[in-house]
Amino acid sequence: MQEGGNIVVFKYDLFISYASENKGIADYIVEKLEKRGHKCFIAPRDIRIGAEYAVEIVTGISNSTAVLLVFSSKSDKSHYVLREINSAVSRNKPIIPLRIEDFLPSEAMEFYLGPTHWLDAFPEILDVHLDKVISILHGMNGKMPEVKEAAIKGPELLKIEDISRIEMDYSDLTMKEIEIDYLCIPAEQYEMNEDIEGTYDDWKNTAKEYENDTSILLVKNDDIIGYCDMYPVTKEAYEKLISGEVIIREAMIDLFCIGGTFDAYISMIGIIPQEERQTNYLMIFDWIFQHLKEWKEEEIYIEKIGISVYSNMLEKFVVRFGFQYRGLNPAKGKIYETSVSELKENAFVKKRYPELAL
Repeated sequence: MQEGGNIVVFKYDLFISYASENKGIADYIVEKLEKRGHKCFIAPRDIRIGAEYAVEIVTGISNSTAVLLVFSSKSDKSHYVLREINSAVSRNKPIIPLRIEDFLPSEAMEFYLGPTHWLDAFPEILDVHLDKVISILHGMNGKMPEVKEAAIKGPELLKIEDISRIEMDYSDLTMKEIEIDYLCIPAEQYEMNEDIEGTYDDWKNTAKEYENDTSILLVKNDDIIGYCDMYPVTKEAYEKLISGEVIIREAMIDLFCIGGTFDAYISMIGIIPQEERQTNYLMIFDWIFQHLKEWKEEEIYIEKIGISVYSNMLEKFVVRFGFQYRGLNPAKGKIYETSVSELKENAFVKKRYPELAL
């Protein structure tokens, strides 16, 4: 909402994270809390008409003092709830877990929550349980963290090895990349879950092992607003990726550090919807072409290049670069492919990168 050209930010006391099967209970909690003067963000009630759902969710979390997790066996298994908790943790938001049934969290959920004091509210939610939630909120007093001057105002590219410049480590990076995927791969259009995209540990291990040389970050005001992963993969893995059988996994990445000839797969170029601009995509493609050149100088030769596409704007870029459509991946993202020899002959590549000897 805007008034007189100024953006008005609404502050919520609590973001309510819950599984759709527990909506009745979540609505009851919100009704009780708001009657006592505590403003809540709850979907779908507070999602603006026509707005992107995932963006609204992350904005709601950002604009809330804390997150109230309505925990049950259903929310424990909910991909959406796990992504909401991931976003909350990445923003250092306090999480208040209200357990509405006698059920222990999975390892994935337990990882995000860490050692925590559970508020047990079963077999039914009573006012005394909500009193405890409000007491925790009063202890927080709606304090906002001190805003520091950004080290990187950007947007600009940042290597993984330099993430300490924006006060992040590999755990922070992993959570941020998961959130970007959540924002860039909307659930209403694509299919994404841990079976398809892998677990938190899968992501973190890949980041530690490979991403210093295979990935780049797009940073603005010390926040990661986009990233690109490009991996040299085995021939067998590449054929499976191009045919749409699988999503990339760590085991598919080839031993490229000693040189050789490989195919490469760009598993993700993701830019959050608010920052999806042609200039930002061009920065990432500039890095891709420069990196192909640097690999060649290190005797790492790339023949074919595949890419998964989840954005209409990104699709326009890959088509302009001469990539050909091959099919869909398991997440229903589009697969495109080209070769380095074809890139060399592409008119747009020649114009944009005349000095590159790929």
